[in-house]
Amino acid sequence: MGAGPFNLSLAALADGVPGLRTAFHEQRTAFHWHPGLLIEGATLQVPFLADLVSLVEPTSPWCYLNYLKTRRRLFPFYFAERLHIHRSEFDDYLRWVSTELPSTHFGHRVDAIAWDAGEGAFAVDSTRLGPDGETLGRELT
Repeated sequence: MGAGPFNLSLAALADGVPGLRTAFHEQRTAFHWHPGLLIEGATLQVPFLADLVSLVEPTSPWCYLNYLKTRRRLFPFYFAERLHIHRSEFDDYLRWVSTELPSTHFGHRVDAIAWDAGEGAFAVDSTRLGPDGETLGRELT
């Protein structure tokens, strides 16, 4: 439950692992990293390689360099010679991962979790929420 930076990293690292099925449910309707603290021009205190996956799985499709490639900004980034990226760009990277990963589900409130011995997996009962928090439907995964 929850899709903050730690669980987003876990979801990204778990993606593509053979035989592993994951689901990350988040009540918020979209990912926002440090809302209100993305001061213009402020950079991360760590180099870009401290993204969600690079130090564990540098060939992951969810690494920061792949994000830049999908945005057609890899070469400009390379020639700028910046190791510390802007916080707003890191937020955009995190939002990109959160929307592209198939295992992340935003706007879902988890109501119950139970072990299903027959399936060998957890069953998650959740409520799908609208942008204003209204109930749109229920789901069992």
